[in-house]
Amino acid sequence: MRIVIVAAGSTGDVLPYTGVAARLVERGHDVALAVASDLTGLVTARGLTAIPMPIAVGELVAEFSPLPGLRGRLDTVRRLGEQVNSRAEIIGRGALAAVEGADLAVVTPLSNLLVALTWGELPTVGLYLQPLMPTRDHAPVAFGLRSLGPLNRAAGQWYLRSLPGPIWPVVQRLRAERGLAPLPTPARYVDDVFGQARWPLLQGFSRHVVPDPADLPAAVRTVGYCWPVPAPDWTPPADLVDFLEAGDPPVVVSFGSMPVGDAAELRHTMLAAARSAGLRVIFQAGWAGLTGEDEPDVLHIGHAPHEWLLPHAAAFVHHAGAGTSAAGLRAGVPAVPVPVLLDQPFWAHRLAALGVAPQPIPLHQLTADRLANALRQATTDTSYRRRAGEVAALINQEDGAGVAAAAIERIGAGLPLDGV
Repeated sequence: MRIVIVAAGSTGDVLPYTGVAARLVERGHDVALAVASDLTGLVTARGLTAIPMPIAVGELVAEFSPLPGLRGRLDTVRRLGEQVNSRAEIIGRGALAAVEGADLAVVTPLSNLLVALTWGELPTVGLYLQPLMPTRDHAPVAFGLRSLGPLNRAAGQWYLRSLPGPIWPVVQRLRAERGLAPLPTPARYVDDVFGQARWPLLQGFSRHVVPDPADLPAAVRTVGYCWPVPAPDWTPPADLVDFLEAGDPPVVVSFGSMPVGDAAELRHTMLAAARSAGLRVIFQAGWAGLTGEDEPDVLHIGHAPHEWLLPHAAAFVHHAGAGTSAAGLRAGVPAVPVPVLLDQPFWAHRLAALGVAPQPIPLHQLTADRLANALRQATTDTSYRRRAGEVAALINQEDGAGVAAAAIERIGAGLPLDGV
């Protein structure tokens, strides 16, 4: 079977799909990942086939700056939508070219446009890293809220229905070019496809972290975390090994591909907090640019696989992205979440609710004193480390990538998901 995974997004939105792709290849399928043009190296370095999409995600991320409060989070959702909408035709045509000749396409939240473009022509299945289906259990995760109470499900339905509207003319035009029948209104399309459970969706996270809600649609399956394929040629640099061996376990700070505003100021705040708490610190530069001079108690590094690095950490300070949060949970290390935007407050609060992290500190509320107190909690209260180990043991029993691959294979063969 020819399968294309259209994994739009940044590093954390791509790497988990490499694990699923590798498992599909093991099962004898012809698999490619369509990713942003500046991220193809993440795929090819792992021995997988990459198809470059006509978009550079680094340029999109660079246009963002974090905004505080609920209004700021909602504005971020709006601006992200505007970015995607303004590039909808370019992304749509790139996705269609990528899946040409495919038997099945796997889509992510940021590539969901492909479902509408190919509805009735190409079988598709969703593999999401966030819980995006409307539910009474929580508010839409993109809002950055824990709950809207009785409005949770209605807000989720409104959010899903609102997404396709601005790009609907592009959808209808590209479908017409391919000789496909027009779709109904955006709201009707969303209700027909998602509300009536006509479309299969896999959730690539653990039930031990986000329990399945009672109102989860019948066509949705939670498969567990999908761990990336390790980079085969990576070995720890000597300065990193020496630093780890030279003292107590350090705090690891990583903001991945997040925009953080003034990176130098953030680094200064993080360093002051770590020193106040009596902790050494490793900064991962990432796209945030957390760079500086190394000192006896400070090391700056580039890429290091989290599955190797984090077990050496006393605590993990991060932005609470879906993939980064998962990596910390996998390693069994206490977290100190500093969410920036979109779904990150949701994951940050889940970490606290699980007992593996103190209460989150939103980036716009971050101070050295608040962070130092959180670091003291995370590293001196043994309940965080104990609970982190318990959660790690649970999620490491799951095989998300393998279950996802088996489910995708069944969908491609026209078989039901019974037993998945």
